[in-house]
Amino acid sequence: MFKKTAPLAAAMFGLIATAGIAAPAQAQEKMLVDYTDLDLTTADGQKTLERRLVKAARKVCKMDEHGPNSLIPATSSRTCYRNATEKAQGQMAVVIENAEQYSRLGG
Repeated sequence: MFKKTAPLAAAMFGLIATAGIAAPAQAQEKMLVDYTDLDLTTADGQKTLERRLVKAARKVCKMDEHGPNSLIPATSSRTCYRNATEKAQGQMAVVIENAEQYSRLGG
């Protein structure tokens, strides 16, 4: 069972989000998402990690902040969120594969 460590996987995701794609000097925000308490070889562990990543992306990209005349997040927030979640999905797939491989090898 993979819970605490794996040789090729880091203990946290670094979720990096960029507020927009047009500005030359983009501000990047980063949030670490801990998964050391999860068993990523189970569906429950994987779903919990996905929820944590979505929550982190929403926060980093300011998806819950709205302008005074709108209930919809800014275009830059939506772009940031889409890019951050796409990147996180790729990272998550690698970490889950590493966990399953580690478990198969008796770890």
